[in-house]
Amino acid sequence: MKRWAIIALALLAAVASQAQETPCSWNVSLSGGYMMPNNMKYSQYSSPTFGLDAAVLWRPEGNSYWQRFWNYPSFGVKAMYTRIPNAVAGDWFGLEGVIVNPFGGRWEWNWGVGFSFYTKPHGVTGDTNNIFIGSVVNCLIDLGIGYRLSDAATLSLRLLHTSNGMLRRPNLGLNYLQLDLGWKFNNNVSYRNDGSYVSEEMEKEREWSVALSGGAVMSRDSSMDGYYPCYDVSLYYQHYVNPVFAYGGAIDLWYNGSNREIIMSDESEYRLPLYLSGMGCVELFWGPISLKVGMGLVVAASCQVTIPIYERVGAYYNFGRNYLGVALNAHAGRIEFIEWTYGRRFF
Repeated sequence: MKRWAIIALALLAAVASQAQETPCSWNVSLSGGYMMPNNMKYSQYSSPTFGLDAAVLWRPEGNSYWQRFWNYPSFGVKAMYTRIPNAVAGDWFGLEGVIVNPFGGRWEWNWGVGFSFYTKPHGVTGDTNNIFIGSVVNCLIDLGIGYRLSDAATLSLRLLHTSNGMLRRPNLGLNYLQLDLGWKFNNNVSYRNDGSYVSEEMEKEREWSVALSGGAVMSRDSSMDGYYPCYDVSLYYQHYVNPVFAYGGAIDLWYNGSNREIIMSDESEYRLPLYLSGMGCVELFWGPISLKVGMGLVVAASCQVTIPIYERVGAYYNFGRNYLGVALNAHAGRIEFIEWTYGRRFF
């Protein structure tokens, strides 16, 4: 794990060296909180946590609509270490990209996505009590809200989730509720709150788009080994309220290969493990970066679906009419697979 820590610090230093031409600050935070399994049926494995985070944030210069709307947000890279006494999966290091959005005077909210690296996953120790983290490398989702005590100090409340999207069993996942006290060094980033995001003419009011996604998972059935392909085709329609906020819906047709043996054992006639679903969604834009969140219902499936609710959370990079990104396709709060996506927008 020392190797991962060195890599994280090297990447953080490289990003910092490239950010000197824009308003930039170093940030260090002390954190304390509580770790909870993704299913509270196993609450006996909960544990207090404490840790240390370091980040470099920079604010691109400009006067674009999205910068004014989000009150001149900062972009950054954060490295984290979280200590969990007597934790079943060990401690973890994290590395994520983060966006910090000031609002309402001294308040700010932030979101980030990245990777977490556990020291004692099931795949390394073989501990049968660890049904939560199977692999060293896991996905990391981070959502927080903070209050600036001064220009340098910030108190934040954060909710984090780590799991591997069924790339390795077991994968119940772990959640963290943390309180952070942060301090900015070399802070030449001034906070502005001029409320100047006045309406302006949009390039488009509505759009259609098609997204093609793929991934791979292990089966949740421990008797089935190997990896199985997963695919998703999505047709989106969105209406733009302004250049940074759109809402709409999608029709999804997805295939989860890990369910084909389950279908073969349950049915006399084999059927493809296909799912047809519909969802509502919202998409937020920070220049070329966007965050899309959706929730919907499975309306038809090749095998029995106990709870027909599914969710998708994805981060994308937009270039022209195209976009690339990664999303978590989840079923009733449990990640089905990680989607690597290419999409095309049609006006």
